[in-house]
Amino acid sequence: MLQSYEPKKYTVITKKLLLSQANEQATKGRRHTALEKIEEIRLEYLNILKIDCLWPLTNVVKLKLNNNVIEKIENLESLVNLCELDLSFNKITKIENLEALKNIHVLSFYDNEIEVVEGLDSMNSLTILSLGKNNIFDLDHVLYLRQFKELRSLQMAGNPCTERSGYKCYLMAFAPQLVYYGYKMITDKEREDANEKHRRALSNMQEAEMKKQKELETAELAHRKVEQQSASYVEYLDEDCLFLQMFIDDDEGRKLAELTQDTKVAYEQYRQTFSEICHQLYELGLKEELRRQDEVKALRSIVERVEAAVMKKARAIINSIQGKRLEITVRVTQMLREAAIAAEDADLDDDTIDEIDRLAKQLSRDFNIFLVNMRTKLMREETIVDEQIEEMIRMFKTNITDMVTSFLEPAQEYFTQLRNLETEYNDNIGPLVMSYLNSLEDEEKSPFLLSLLEDKDALQNCLATSHFMHLKVIDDRQDRMNNRLKEWNTKFVEKLFEQNTKMRRDRILEITHFLDYHIENSTVAKILGQQSSQMETKEGEEEEEEESVAETVEEAEKSEED
Repeated sequence: MLQSYEPKKYTVITKKLLLSQANEQATKGRRHTALEKIEEIRLEYLNILKIDCLWPLTNVVKLKLNNNVIEKIENLESLVNLCELDLSFNKITKIENLEALKNIHVLSFYDNEIEVVEGLDSMNSLTILSLGKNNIFDLDHVLYLRQFKELRSLQMAGNPCTERSGYKCYLMAFAPQLVYYGYKMITDKEREDANEKHRRALSNMQEAEMKKQKELETAELAHRKVEQQSASYVEYLDEDCLFLQMFIDDDEGRKLAELTQDTKVAYEQYRQTFSEICHQLYELGLKEELRRQDEVKALRSIVERVEAAVMKKARAIINSIQGKRLEITVRVTQMLREAAIAAEDADLDDDTIDEIDRLAKQLSRDFNIFLVNMRTKLMREETIVDEQIEEMIRMFKTNITDMVTSFLEPAQEYFTQLRNLETEYNDNIGPLVMSYLNSLEDEEKSPFLLSLLEDKDALQNCLATSHFMHLKVIDDRQDRMNNRLKEWNTKFVEKLFEQNTKMRRDRILEITHFLDYHIENSTVAKILGQQSSQMETKEGEEEEEEESVAETVEEAEKSEED
């Protein structure tokens, strides 16, 4: 009799499933109610087809998704704290979408359908990698894994590449950071033999890597230098970058400069003088940036001192409020104790009760008045410090604006020199070119030179166009410097005022909440009630701690008996 076929039911990851699995796997007595608090979870043997709905697990550090039917790695971007990921025994064909998982130490793709080792570039902390029983044939993965300096253990058994002659030796030579291969420690003898066998190739590779490393370091230094210069608004002015930029789109200008020895000399003299002026502007920019930063540091230092002083005063006032509450508690408690002793076992008489009630009301009124005075004092302090800081920022604004002006004015003179130099070069190059054209025979003239002679205005138009392009580059560079620096000045000062306003508002809100709470609870009854509640809480915490210690000791003794 034929049996009916029932297709497999795939599991969909849901919040309910995640909480259920987490609680099932949690230690005794611990129950998860929020996904963001889960640190470890196993989603194994659940017939999961698609990775989804894991974004709330922002604090998970260990995730097991092995023994499912997952075909694609996806939707793991939010798991930035993940340290261990197990995707073994699935149907994954490509390593992808793991860029956000920069803290991974242990990673397993055992028994999948992967052909290329890739997509791990962001995992600088990768220590253990399992890629066994996949479809990896090429040896490219060995050189790819060479970049992971923390990789200590690699599993590749079951891949076609491991059946190739000399694979293990090649791996040991070109992945020197590995300590274990196939969960077995690599011996010194195996490493030495592998290095000797591939000695020449290793030497060439190491030389190439050293060269590449030096290039990267040089590029990084250049990048940091440009960042520093950009903060000073003089980027690319320390060499001949601006000069070369003028000619980068000026083909005809370059041709005229290379026409004769005389034009070459004029061009070189122009370049040298132009670059010297740019370098002077560059040096001035760095110097002025240091002055501006010193001014910024001075302002922040003064503001910090003022803030520290007002915080110290505020703490003293808050302590006095707490002291006043304690004083009331002690006084009323003492009075009640004395009255009880005087009455011995009898009930308190009406006069004593009235006296206690009168005193309690008086203490509450006094405490309320005290709180109002403290509010006034705290608010006055905040108003004073707000005015002080506002005045400091206004003074800073004046000083920093003067500094910006003191840089931009001489900078304008430098740019004027550059424009004058360009005009001088343009005036000099024209006669040199014309003299050369007149000295040539027709058969010696190139199509470019013939085009200049066919129209009497052609040379002048060419020179004018070149001159216009050069001046535009100079003007644009000056405008960019002026606009960026002025924009920084305006926005920086605005930000200082905004930060101070926000800080004052937050502080006033904090003071208001604190004092409103004390005013609402300024009656003697509430003060005594809170004091009693605090004592009960403390006693409860001590009892819980004692019970916890007792349970730990009991478990240890039971373990020893077993």
